[in-house]
Amino acid sequence: MMTQKRSAIWHWFLDGKIDRANFKAAMLEAYPHPNTNKWQQLIANLLLYLGVLLVSAGVIFFMAFNWDALSHLSKFAIVETLFSLFIGGFYLVSRAQKKPHSRLNVPHNQQSQPHPNAYGWNLPNAMLLGACIMLGALLALVGQTYQTGADPWQLFAIWAVLILPFAYMAGFDLLWLLLVVLVNVSLGLYLQSFASVFSFLLEDTQQIALFGLVNLVIHLLFTFAKRLQWSGRFRFNCSMVEATSLLASLSAFTWLIVWVIFDFSYHFDTSEHIAYYALFYLVTLSSLFVWYRYRSPALYPLTLVLTSISIAIVSLLSRELLDSHDTIGGFFLIAMVVIGLTSGSLYWLKQLQKEFAQTAMLNSEGAAHE
Repeated sequence: MMTQKRSAIWHWFLDGKIDRANFKAAMLEAYPHPNTNKWQQLIANLLLYLGVLLVSAGVIFFMAFNWDALSHLSKFAIVETLFSLFIGGFYLVSRAQKKPHSRLNVPHNQQSQPHPNAYGWNLPNAMLLGACIMLGALLALVGQTYQTGADPWQLFAIWAVLILPFAYMAGFDLLWLLLVVLVNVSLGLYLQSFASVFSFLLEDTQQIALFGLVNLVIHLLFTFAKRLQWSGRFRFNCSMVEATSLLASLSAFTWLIVWVIFDFSYHFDTSEHIAYYALFYLVTLSSLFVWYRYRSPALYPLTLVLTSISIAIVSLLSRELLDSHDTIGGFFLIAMVVIGLTSGSLYWLKQLQKEFAQTAMLNSEGAAHE
């Protein structure tokens, strides 16, 4: 919202609606400079989470380096002790933070509604992040010690399932992002473990499409979960997960269409499959474009969609031109097309940013008058 306000103020300055003498004051009003407390809080959060990650990684590397010297009991005692310390720290810190608020004279119906700032970069979520890492180390330790014979994908899948309550409880970007990464890794290892089986059921392009669909479902889950009016919507307000899952999904769909363009021969027996893949790609990107252009305006998804379409156009043009005899002319034409697509996309996105900023300012002014 602050970025949209600054963009609107900048356009007002260019239109002459704000004097040069008042421009700096208007910018500071929309986006004030961080004070000393903000900087201290940022540095404290960085050190806190870096410390949790280093402690967790240090324990894992310590056991790996001294694997033969440590007994089975010692290995389990180290991991379980650290896991218990993280869980205990989360409980004690959460209880200490809630205790002062319980003494306030606040209605019961308002106490049941969580505040959005309760989910974020704080000490309890740092404790949960360390507990999630130790839980994965414990699962790996069980598999290595007792040689359960489980496939690698099962480790990551079970890990993802076990940290799901922690991620929901924290409503924190890093925990949800860790869960999304584990889901993708387990899916990739699962398809790799049964490559001989899935080669008869799923082609390579279909497996790529499956990755794109899984990440798209994750993106839509977080997008719609935070828009619905229910008590747990703040736990899904994770912009980092939405952006990462959408990037992974559109990267898979772009890879899919490029694969189709370059590796499929345009014969009668394969034209039907090409049409299905191309239709799937067009429908998916068209739906995303319509949604984020008109229903939920946002620049980042539209940028990804335009980038994917531009790559598909350049790939199709490259296939047709590079097969011709005039290679130099083909490279020149491709370069001109890339420049044209990039310039056109940037110009349109810039105009769209101005439109979104003006709409946001009008909505904020209307809400203020109400």
